[in-house]
Amino acid sequence: MMTKAQVTNKYEPFKPSIHKSKARKNPVIQRHSILSMIASAAVLQGVTLLPTSAHAASASKIGQRVLMIEMTPALCRMQPSRARMRQCLEGYSLTVSGLDLGYGERCGRGSQPRLSPLQLKVVNRIMPDSSVRTQAWQHYGACSPLSASSYFRQVVNLAGQLKLPDELNTGNSYTVSKSRFIKQMTRLNQGMSASSIDLICQDGSRRQSILTDVHICYEGNDFGRCNNVVNSCGKNFIISGRK
Repeated sequence: MMTKAQVTNKYEPFKPSIHKSKARKNPVIQRHSILSMIASAAVLQGVTLLPTSAHAASASKIGQRVLMIEMTPALCRMQPSRARMRQCLEGYSLTVSGLDLGYGERCGRGSQPRLSPLQLKVVNRIMPDSSVRTQAWQHYGACSPLSASSYFRQVVNLAGQLKLPDELNTGNSYTVSKSRFIKQMTRLNQGMSASSIDLICQDGSRRQSILTDVHICYEGNDFGRCNNVVNSCGKNFIISGRK
């Protein structure tokens, strides 16, 4: 059961909103401005959001891919070490932390992802902190045959196609029924099943279950079944907002 009566029934593809003091005065304009910036960056800058290389095409056929989304306000509060990260300073509601392509982990120690300035502007919309981008590349991207450019194209492509309930992107806090949340996700995303979603929670200061991460699993170009499931959320959990 949602605790906020004003939740709407409109759903949009995953585009993280940024909640600053100016945004609160006119949240509708702020939301549309973020969406338009992402769309115009993809079209006007000529950055292809679909995996176009031969490596990208082959990678989609090998193993399972897991898109990892972080609930930024919750993690910024619960982990003081994140306080200086860009997504915490600028008030992002959610961000992408990485894409596991199933090739293994921690293959690129010391390597830095090299992206063109144009592509970096697109990636910044969902992965604003450079340390997060570097960690994602070193942990997952460098283990694959993909270039950094192709890896982050896949990240942006999957995030752009994914639709999430508004409760994750309004800046408000809600108490949510796990079963209802999963039903919303599967209704919004054709082909997704409950087994494609792994919800990760941590206990807050009052022993409340707080959503910190959402993992979405894929097989090839379709949603798949998550293999290594954490599933640490109870029957109800809190989506922590910035308001």
